[in-house]
Amino acid sequence: MNIESLKFFYKIANAGSISSIAGEAHISQSALSQQISKLEADMSCKLLERSNKGVVLTPAGETVYKFAENIIRTYDEMLDEIKTQGGVGELIKIEACSAIANYALPCTLMLANKQFPSHKYELKSRLSTDIATDVVNNICDIGFSYFTGPLRLPKDVVSIKTGINNIVLAGKNIPSNPDVLSIEELLDACIITFTGRNDINDILMNNLKKLGYARDNLNCHMEVEGIEGAKIMISRNYGLAFLPYISVKEELYKKDFKQIKVPDFNMDLEMILLFKKSHSRQVEEFISWFISKGTKSFC
Repeated sequence: MNIESLKFFYKIANAGSISSIAGEAHISQSALSQQISKLEADMSCKLLERSNKGVVLTPAGETVYKFAENIIRTYDEMLDEIKTQGGVGELIKIEACSAIANYALPCTLMLANKQFPSHKYELKSRLSTDIATDVVNNICDIGFSYFTGPLRLPKDVVSIKTGINNIVLAGKNIPSNPDVLSIEELLDACIITFTGRNDINDILMNNLKKLGYARDNLNCHMEVEGIEGAKIMISRNYGLAFLPYISVKEELYKKDFKQIKVPDFNMDLEMILLFKKSHSRQVEEFISWFISKGTKSFC
């Protein structure tokens, strides 16, 4: 199997179009179609059904697509590791949930860099379920994830609880936004949620489900792509959003936002540190240092 053909297949499956990927890659459609035909020959099955409206995955194509991202990422990680061999310091690859990656860990890595000047860090934002998988598959060395239920991890993966990420209901600091909301009032408010898979969405919906409600019971909800989008919506008084405290603590301190309490509605997420028992000296140094400092190193 040619890895480049698999990469093209993955891009086409996401775009639903051969022509758009051909234009993006600056190659002809016929050359790109040949790449896919070669992949189909290697797999001994048809992966894409072509039509005037674009392409759709066959059942076999769905299976290949399911595994393609991890195969491509593992291949690229292998090449990166080969390139870094022989360098002064080893690259430590860290993955974390969005709020931790964007608002907590930058300060941690800055302090760690002072302690270990030869270390190099790569930080990526991923979902909790993806982080655990990437640690298991050696795509990252260290994962900062949320604990949302019992984890089925191999025996060579260590899981350490590191603290709580407080999730608060934030709104614009104006008199019309109350300090406390009942569950019924929460359902009647305009709640800002996130598009696609998201850890905060998951815990919100799980909490509603425990109380006998579903997403459809929300009177009004708007979706944005990320935390910064939600903060913009709040600043314009378009709604309320459950956000990590670390992402809005500055706005709360300046009193641009207010924290609205919902009694008996716990949205906090427990954070866990994931890593394999067998790892490099540099990774061991960072893990030992972080465990000693804990979340006090967070921004």
